[in-house]
Amino acid sequence: MVDKCVNTAAPALDLVVGFPFPLSLKIQNPILAGFISAGALALGAYYLANKLSSERAIRNALEKRNEADAIDPQVGNIEQGSVLVDLHCYSEKSFLEFVKDFEADKVRHRLEEEFTKIGFCHDLHVTIRNADEVYRKVKEIR
Repeated sequence: MVDKCVNTAAPALDLVVGFPFPLSLKIQNPILAGFISAGALALGAYYLANKLSSERAIRNALEKRNEADAIDPQVGNIEQGSVLVDLHCYSEKSFLEFVKDFEADKVRHRLEEEFTKIGFCHDLHVTIRNADEVYRKVKEIR
């Protein structure tokens, strides 16, 4: 575990959940969003400087194993910038569970916990960017 946390500003992490259930999340630090302080490091820059540990943190926070021991949902691609993550839910069950975990604030908590382990120690604010589409799909499934 990293003892010292990195000073950051305006951290943002975008997630896109893909086939067959598209979902896009935006994760920001609510306290630091909107201003930059001297010596601060945004999440995108932190990701670039700590790519392997950041990707491991994202995977640890978002991926799960299903009854068949397959990863579902699964992180597909992680890109630079504000950190874009493609997350693939392979079943309605995993999609609904992800939405349920999001609503219970578990997704945010898992991401914060995993990033804290690697030295990025800030509260995160998680929102669904395409909430209308996501909840329309949730309603269709239920």
